[in-house]
Amino acid sequence: MSDDIIVIEDVQEVETMNDESTKALKVVQLNVDYLRENAEEYLTDDEKFMELLYSISDRSGIEKLLKMRFISGGAVPLRDILKETWKTKEELANYKFKFRKYGDKPNEKETEDNIVRELPMSYVYEGSFLGWENERCSYDYNDYQYTNYHGNNSDAKWYSIDGHYNLKIEKTGEIYLKMRWYYQYSDNNNDKGNGYYTFKIDLNDTLNFMNFLIDLIYEKNAKSAEVKNYFGDIY
Repeated sequence: MSDDIIVIEDVQEVETMNDESTKALKVVQLNVDYLRENAEEYLTDDEKFMELLYSISDRSGIEKLLKMRFISGGAVPLRDILKETWKTKEELANYKFKFRKYGDKPNEKETEDNIVRELPMSYVYEGSFLGWENERCSYDYNDYQYTNYHGNNSDAKWYSIDGHYNLKIEKTGEIYLKMRWYYQYSDNNNDKGNGYYTFKIDLNDTLNFMNFLIDLIYEKNAKSAEVKNYFGDIY
């Protein structure tokens, strides 16, 4: 095993090992056969991570890999995962996760309200969506002057900053998304701008969300394993 991989047994140990100068990869219980020799490669390379994620046919293995990805500082691309499933947009609309919205800059922080809202998975699948009637959003315009509107303004939409709805985790255990509220009034280039926010999944809903995500991946992986087993003589 490479010297720059440190095995930890408790997520809380991350707090005392957070020294970037060591460039140590922090993972949870690295006693998994397919990760013993190539853990760093599979946990830091996005393509290899997704390849490995969809090759695991047992639910506990999927759960462990997601935890390891989070704790190592990597992102879990929620929209990419939804696109890989066999769920339709209508089916995904039945699942929602609860979150709170936080502003990334001082002007955006002024529109925080601590309200727990629900985000349907169908919105994530679509890639963009209107905001909520009872929220206020701030955006920059005209050389970084600020103004704000209702979140559900028809001239504005929410977007993932990275396009993938990448999930990451904070030391508090809160899973979050980096979001952008983009406003443009008609074709008027002088009245458009972006507001930058962080959506944090409510801690009371985190385990439900993780179970949904794990089940979604497991459902496809189990069916794929069944088909591969059927065609075992040609693999």
